[in-house]
Amino acid sequence: MKRTFKEIENFALTCDGVTLTNSTRAFLTVTAHFLKDNILQSICLQAVRMNESHTGEYICTLLQNTCREFGIEEFKLESLTTDNAKNMKAASNLFLGVGHHVPCFAHTINLVVDNTVKDIKSFSTVLDKVKRIVTYFKHSPAAMDVLRKLQSDEGVPEGCIRTLTQNIDTRWNSCLDMLISFTDLENTVAMALINRSKSTKILPEMLSKPELDSGDFCELLKPFKEATERVSGESYVTVSLVVPMITMSLAKLRKILVQSADGILMKDVLLKRSDEYLIGLSKNKILIKACLLDPRFKKMYIPPTMVLEASKDILEEMQLNSEGKRRSLNVKPLEELDTTQVNRQESFFEAHNRTIQQNQISDSPYEKEFHLYISLPNTNWEADPLQFWTSQQQTMPHLSKLALRYLIIPGSSASSERMASAIKCVVCYSRSRMTDRHVTQRVFLKSLAKHYWK
Repeated sequence: MKRTFKEIENFALTCDGVTLTNSTRAFLTVTAHFLKDNILQSICLQAVRMNESHTGEYICTLLQNTCREFGIEEFKLESLTTDNAKNMKAASNLFLGVGHHVPCFAHTINLVVDNTVKDIKSFSTVLDKVKRIVTYFKHSPAAMDVLRKLQSDEGVPEGCIRTLTQNIDTRWNSCLDMLISFTDLENTVAMALINRSKSTKILPEMLSKPELDSGDFCELLKPFKEATERVSGESYVTVSLVVPMITMSLAKLRKILVQSADGILMKDVLLKRSDEYLIGLSKNKILIKACLLDPRFKKMYIPPTMVLEASKDILEEMQLNSEGKRRSLNVKPLEELDTTQVNRQESFFEAHNRTIQQNQISDSPYEKEFHLYISLPNTNWEADPLQFWTSQQQTMPHLSKLALRYLIIPGSSASSERMASAIKCVVCYSRSRMTDRHVTQRVFLKSLAKHYWK
């Protein structure tokens, strides 16, 4: 892998913490995302044991050690995507400097939904009742057999018989998945509980008629589920999706017509929480520049003032890249063309023509590339932005290089979350005594794609 990484120009990292409950050990999963042979790839670098307090300084040290072990040089690192925990933000600032942290979009959406649930007591009550019913069926084979038989008696084929989905606090969208699975089977579940009441007295309470009318809740949460799923991929560009998905999700939410009083309240709270968490995220400079550099979106979902600021940053970074440098907070911005000094003897006509001539003469190759890119029509949603920029490397060499650097960044830390689940599979209860070193090695090998084994 070290030989492979030497050929890679840019990396983006994600990381997340996980605790093994069967041995009470904490690990930090670190994944790397990069472009190789014009294909977006990712790999879990390490699942490293965390022996000390999980401070930003300690996590930063672990990240530095990981990159050093794999020969990843610091100047090749573009960003670090993590959840919204303060220690992760502090680690990113210490590791890469201020302005290189990307908050996980999926985690931020989860915060919006979780806080909304806590704010609406009636919705929390419905969720608690549904969770108790689902837990009962999950823990009772006899009750589940009754549920299956009732569906079979209705003519449902064996391969199409549905079951209930349990809510897991740490799994995104599981709350909505549980509600949908329950509402689809609510009549069958009620009959199964009545059937079971003949043989057992301890049964969960079934929802009342008003509580069963939870369709508004499901409809209001669906835009957030769709956004989470779209931004959680690894094999396609996700960072440029964040800003458009925020705009489109909120637009969808505002258009949803709700009937119940609880639904109206939930819609208002969701919009309030979205303003609290998502609007700030949509102003992240990395996310804005990535959206601007995606030929599908460009300026469509970015406010004009932010477009202007991001454009200046992009032009500056193009020049620094050509000089073999990386943009930092200490680098002064490019000097802007001074068009304010107008000769008092000139007429407005003459001053206007002189300004046009100066702009034509002073246009740098970076500005020409950027203006050419902006003038091109937007591509379809299904188009691959990586393929677009790969095909434009001769026409727009400076801008394509910068765009490919930004578009490898993950919009969520889903890859690290998946590795957290992989650790729990690798270190099952029968292997809870596995050493830290072997855990790290097995997780790394598990994450390797097939072509690395050849």
